[in-house]
Amino acid sequence: MTVWSTKLIKIDYLGHYSEFTPILAQWHQDEWCDISPDLSTSKRIDLYNSYKSEATIPSCLVAIADDKPSGSASLVFSDMDTHKNLTPWLASVYVHKDYRCHGIASQLIQACIKNARKSGAKILYLFTPDQSDFYLKRGWRMLETAPYHGERVDIMYYDLNSI
Repeated sequence: MTVWSTKLIKIDYLGHYSEFTPILAQWHQDEWCDISPDLSTSKRIDLYNSYKSEATIPSCLVAIADDKPSGSASLVFSDMDTHKNLTPWLASVYVHKDYRCHGIASQLIQACIKNARKSGAKILYLFTPDQSDFYLKRGWRMLETAPYHGERVDIMYYDLNSI
C-alpha cells in the first residue's frame, strides 16, 4: 500500500509533461470505459496530445506530487453527445487512489474554473454519475438528471461570474 504524505502539489498543463499522457489515458480508460464506450486508451492519448498547453479549450491539467502524476482534469467543448448545446465542460476529473483525500481534485477544479474564465466562458458544465454531493459542496448547481450510456447522470453547472 502506498502512503502519500507530501503536501506540495504542482498543477500544470499535461502538454508540459507528455510522458504522463499514457498513464492518465489508462487511468481514465479504466475509470470511464463504460460511460465513454467510443474511447480507447490510444484514442485518449491522441486526444490529450491534441490539447493546448494554455488557458484555452480544450486543455488538460495534471496534478503532480513527488514528480509523479496524481490526477488530472480537462476543459472540453462537449462532453455529452446528447447535450451538444451546452459548452464548455469540466471533464475527466480524476485523482489516483493513492493521492485521494488531500484536496487535489479541488485544486484541479479551481484551476480549470480559472482557465474557463480566462477563455471567456460564462458557465461551465459537468456530468457525474456518482459525485454530485462533492460538486454541490464546491458551488456547482444541478441542471438535470438524465440517462447517459446506460447510467443515470447528474448534469451540473457552475456560474463563472460568481466569486
